[in-house]
Amino acid sequence: MAPASTVRLLDYRQYPFAIPSVSLDVVIEDRLVQVTSTMAVEPRASGSASEAMHLRGVELELLEIRIDDQVLASADYSVETSRLVLKHPPAEPFSLTTVCRVDPFSNASLEGLYASGGMLTTQCEAEGFRRITFHPDRPDVLSRYRVRIEADRQMYPVLLSNGNLIRSGDVASASGRHEAIWDDPFPKPSYLFALVAGDLREVRDSFRTASGRDVALRLHVEPGDEPFTAHAMASLQRSMAWDEKVYGLEYDLDEFNTVAVRHFNMGAMENKSLNIFNSKLVLADAETATDGELERIESVVAHEYFHNWSGNRITCRDWFQLSLKEGLTVFRDQCFTADLHSQALKRIEDASMLRNTQFREDAGPTAHPVKPDAYQAIDNFYTTTIYEKGAELIRMLQTLLGKERFMRGMGLYFRRHDGEAATTNDFVAAILQGALEDGEPLGFDPEQFERWYVQAGTPEVQIARAWDPQHGRLTLTIRQTTAATPGQPDKQPLVIPLLWSLVGADGEPGEEQLLVLDQPEQTLVLEGLASAEQPPALSLFRQFSAPVHWQADQSMTELFHLFAYDNDPFARWDAGQQLWQRLLLARAAGDVDIALEKQMQSSLEVLLAADGEQDPAVLVTLLSFPGGAELEALQEVAEPLDLYLAGCALREQLGTALAIPLKARLEQMGPQLDQVWPEGQGERQLTGLIWSWLAAAGDHQVRDQALDAVTGPSMTMARYGLRSLQPLDCVQREKALQRFHDRWQQRPVIFDTWFALEASTPRADGLERIQTLLDHPRFDPMAPNAVRAVLGGLAGNPVVFHAADGSGYRFMAQQIIAVDQRNAITASRLAKVFSRWRFYSKERQRQVLEGLALLQSAELSANTREVVDMMMA
Repeated sequence: MAPASTVRLLDYRQYPFAIPSVSLDVVIEDRLVQVTSTMAVEPRASGSASEAMHLRGVELELLEIRIDDQVLASADYSVETSRLVLKHPPAEPFSLTTVCRVDPFSNASLEGLYASGGMLTTQCEAEGFRRITFHPDRPDVLSRYRVRIEADRQMYPVLLSNGNLIRSGDVASASGRHEAIWDDPFPKPSYLFALVAGDLREVRDSFRTASGRDVALRLHVEPGDEPFTAHAMASLQRSMAWDEKVYGLEYDLDEFNTVAVRHFNMGAMENKSLNIFNSKLVLADAETATDGELERIESVVAHEYFHNWSGNRITCRDWFQLSLKEGLTVFRDQCFTADLHSQALKRIEDASMLRNTQFREDAGPTAHPVKPDAYQAIDNFYTTTIYEKGAELIRMLQTLLGKERFMRGMGLYFRRHDGEAATTNDFVAAILQGALEDGEPLGFDPEQFERWYVQAGTPEVQIARAWDPQHGRLTLTIRQTTAATPGQPDKQPLVIPLLWSLVGADGEPGEEQLLVLDQPEQTLVLEGLASAEQPPALSLFRQFSAPVHWQADQSMTELFHLFAYDNDPFARWDAGQQLWQRLLLARAAGDVDIALEKQMQSSLEVLLAADGEQDPAVLVTLLSFPGGAELEALQEVAEPLDLYLAGCALREQLGTALAIPLKARLEQMGPQLDQVWPEGQGERQLTGLIWSWLAAAGDHQVRDQALDAVTGPSMTMARYGLRSLQPLDCVQREKALQRFHDRWQQRPVIFDTWFALEASTPRADGLERIQTLLDHPRFDPMAPNAVRAVLGGLAGNPVVFHAADGSGYRFMAQQIIAVDQRNAITASRLAKVFSRWRFYSKERQRQVLEGLALLQSAELSANTREVVDMMMA
């Protein structure tokens, strides 16, 4: 395959033609679909000769092309591999009609129009619309769409598209066929187009907006899935109410449709008024989904709904601005979840996720800015940098400006750019102008802040302290640096909001203050502190006020003090994480820190005591180990297998030493485990953690409890039972996996969990087991969920993936090549499991390179080739 061309932000120019309206006539036949597209075209250089008009098209059979109902001669246009060129379009407004034939039944890419089970569905973001009809297929071309769909009524009784349903009924000229006509009055880019046709069941509800309009809400699922939709529907209603209350944004159409599809590369897609979801993020109740999955569904439903304004009504000018919609909407869905559940726990969850995914991305060969300057395959930039780091940039603006000023800016952004394709610069400008309406200065340089968008990498903040006990003076010297990343060897200082406080020896916290870091080095002098041998404990980056690494050379005594007394939940958790890091890194290096482990054990006894930490959800955060990726980044030479074994050993040691208080907590929480979500989730989560410690310590009673949970009424407790047994070579583990298999093998959405559990279970014959999963009669190689379950499970299995002979790396490379032949997006994302190879030992590097060599020598898609090339550069 020829190398893909590079698209550069510097080369952006406005499309030379406006297309105010598009009319689509989609006729679905037995094996083919005919699409007639009629576009109203307005040359931007009116009155002069127009330049050639370039339209994108992939795997389309062009049957006819007309301008103003005049069929074009072959000399007037050309059809190339992926484009249609009108050589001499009119200089005045005209109508362009194309008639194409497409084959969705042979489309394995899951882009454009494709078959999923018995239905036809679409995925047009980022560049899928070109697989449906010829079109510019770029986000800055906004059009109003009117769509007619015709199909066999028995095969496709439900016909859906964007907007409001104008008319539906039988086709008079064709027996057994029917049609539906949809009209979307709001201009949108082609990537937000959607169409679904199939035998679906409708679950209906409604929502009354703040202005008194009734909106019809419809969830469409496969027959038999109707009982599992209530949670998703309630989540949608909560989302609509929250957006009205917090942002004053009301839904703008008469109906809102959602469809659940199993064959889907993403979690969900925000197509205007017709959201298409991966079935896993729709179908759920307490018996079939865990507490975490229920919250995840609520969050994703909210995310896609919030896109109606932050993504649809205001869209991206070009794909370099992807974080304009995704970073902002992640920020909004994070705030939604925090408001409905717990601000503190949500902030800890988001910080942990960022540290274990985005920080890892920033430190590897695929590092890129929140606003990249070039790409070959845009699908490779749907990353945690664009989404989650992008959200952190917006949160920093809120921290720097304060919530009131920030929300004024948000209001201005939605008013100013409604109906436009905007940029991140437009967003920041609106936020800052809105904030300045009160006449107060910003307190930072806006241009310097925008470096966050264009500069890759995670900043490092070093804090050195000098304590003068005689005068009660604490001097902080603060330096910021950012390591070189691919293509960016030199970094400039950023605007970094540092929320900080002091915690006295008596445990009393001081006032939280904001320090804006904007220089390579700054000094902060604190006067008038109480004289003592040691300065007050320093609580840093409270609320995770900036996505940075920081080092302050804090002693174990100081960290334990913060772990016990800090009143900021994030800072308290972070102090504990630093202690866990030291424990696990020491064990992984073969040098157990006995004194530190005893001190941690004493602290945990206090937390677990009857008068200790009362909130089980908070206690879980304090007892949870840091993620493997975060720990690897702290090793001079990354040894993932050693870290995994260190975690296993530490759980066993703590389960043995703390057995009495752990069992007391289990008994105390027992009555709360049956509460309906969201109640009781902290108790269930803590029970699962305690099970994992006691089971590791050899407690057969707890192992039996974990086994029994697998067939109980709660999926949350079943999964905690499985997870607690998974690392252990014991009879209960094998029974638990078999029981889960037998119970859920008829439910593909849930059975993917069994594939993931089996693939991630550490066994001596792990690769042989994984091959049997790929050959399993219920494994669907065309379903991204199933592929991710097995191969993602392998990547998360240190014993097998990081096997000493390199077999795990070679096996993974071979599977990625196979997946790439049918689904380039899934394959390119899987290929990133090799991104940390340069941090491994020389021998492990050699083994990873054998796997990468297999990838390099294969015929790969542009998506996967770009990722592999970046890793080898």
